[in-house]
Parts: sequence; structure tokens; C-alpha cells
Amino acid sequence: MELVPGREETPVRGTHPHRRLSVLSLFAGDRITRRRRARNPRFAAAGCYRASVPIPRRYTTDAIVLSRFDFGEADRILTLITPGGGKLKAIAKGIRRPTSRLGGSLEPFAELQVSLARGRTFEVVTQVSVGHAWLRLRDSLEGAATAWYLAELADRSLEEQTPAEPLYGLLRRAYELLDAGMAAGRVARWYEMHLADELGVRPEVDRCAECDRMLEPDGRFRWVPQLGGVICDRCPGPSYDRSGLSLEALKLLKAYQRLDVAGIASLRVAATTEREVEAGLREFIGHALERNAKSLAFLDEVRAGVS
Repeated sequence: MELVPGREETPVRGTHPHRRLSVLSLFAGDRITRRRRARNPRFAAAGCYRASVPIPRRYTTDAIVLSRFDFGEADRILTLITPGGGKLKAIAKGIRRPTSRLGGSLEPFAELQVSLARGRTFEVVTQVSVGHAWLRLRDSLEGAATAWYLAELADRSLEEQTPAEPLYGLLRRAYELLDAGMAAGRVARWYEMHLADELGVRPEVDRCAECDRMLEPDGRFRWVPQLGGVICDRCPGPSYDRSGLSLEALKLLKAYQRLDVAGIASLRVAATTEREVEAGLREFIGHALERNAKSLAFLDEVRAGVS
């Protein structure tokens, strides 16, 4: 090994004479760095551990039941929406037995506090308490059917184990409005419009979805969910017989986007306009989620019986 001229290499005592001090100093410097980090509060607080912190096996969360079905002799599988954990599947073991501690607490149309244990296939419900029970919602068959419809939309909008705080808050608010006695149809339209917003597919109701021109009050309009909303009479598209939209319906769609809940509740709108907007928003949400909700058939049956 050739030495650099003019530089004296000092051998380290107890080592081979050709081993350089400069090489060993790298290891020494590394040890010094580790000691300094150990004494530094910042590194001590961070831990600097190689092993990751284990995820707690048990945890408690707010939740709303989206759907449920019986499993085995006495168990029940639940689909829950939670603010932080999003949608998850959980099993309530033995809940259908008369002696079950969980009893009737794990019901839909209530905000629950649920203690869960992590499992391989499903989370396991270990304890539950009712935070908010929207009891008046259940007194109306139309309100309950609407609540099931809204829950199904939330279920279809979410992937499992994905944070869902905005959608959780939206569903919770819709249940509060139903419980307070707001017209079920108005709550559903408000929810559909805001759900579309959360999904990133907000319907275009101010400009033509094709040419981006402002929609004029004296124009003719067509509702085309496949294109994102309203298109004007200058753009090609479906015929007015199939997709025509009245000016009053366009105004109501704008109201659902812009007004607060109190403003929407106080609107005076013709029944024909309400039905037109209902059909339009249902079609829009069905297209966004790639299929219509199964619970719509039951909701329409209930409404037909009520009227």
C-alpha cells in the first residue's frame, strides 16, 4: 500500500501496523455520535428505536351501523362507519342470545361508542354504549327508510379501513335532521348533493358541463349525469324528451348546493319540481357509484303507502 508523501501514519497500539488510525476513527466517531444522540433529549423523546410501536389490540371509537346480518347461531356481522378508521366489519358474538351483554345497543340510527378488539377477519365487539339515539327518526316509517338509503350510499362510497371523517359527519348530520322532523325528501336531496361533493363529482349547475358557457335563464337545459350535470341547448347530447330539465328544477339544484339547512327546509317548491330534482339526483348518484341503491325500492314502496 503506497503512503501519501509528507504524511506520517501513526500505527495504533495492539493492531497491525498497516491498519490506519483514520479508518478506526470512523468507527470511533460512530460510537461518539450514538452516545451524543442518547444524551440528546430530542433523540431520546423520538426513541430512535428500530422496532416500531405495536398497534393496540383493543380500541374504542364512535360508530354508526351501516348494515348488519345474522351469522351462525347467535352472532351478527356489522358494517360500521367510524371517523378515523372509516368503514370496517365487526362481529358481535352471541348478541342474539337473550343473555347477551350487548343486547339491543348495536342498532342502526344511533351514534355508538364501540370497544373493539382486532381480529384476523373481523373486528370483535367487546363493549358498546349509545352516544346519541335518534329515537324520533324511527317513529316515521319514511324517515327510517330514508335513513337506510343514506346509510347504503355511505357504505358504497367508502373503501374499508380508509379515514372517513367528512362522510361520517355528513351521515350524522342527516340523521339529526331526520330526527328533528325535516322533510325526509329534502334531507335525502341535501345529503346526495353533499355526498357528490365529498366524492369529488359535484354536479355542474351554473355552467354548461360541455362548453363551459354560463347557463342563461331563458335557455333550455338538459340533465346529463354522464357528462357531469347540466348542458345547454347549443351542445349536442340526449334529446329534451329524455333529459330535459326545467328552470325551476335548475334553481332547486342550485339551492341544494348553496343554501344552508334552514334555507332548504323553508323552501316553497311545487311537488312536480321536487320529483324532477329527486329523479335527477338519484340518477346522478347512481351513475357516480356505478349502480342504484337497493334500498330505493323499499323507500319508494313506503312513500307510496304513506301518500
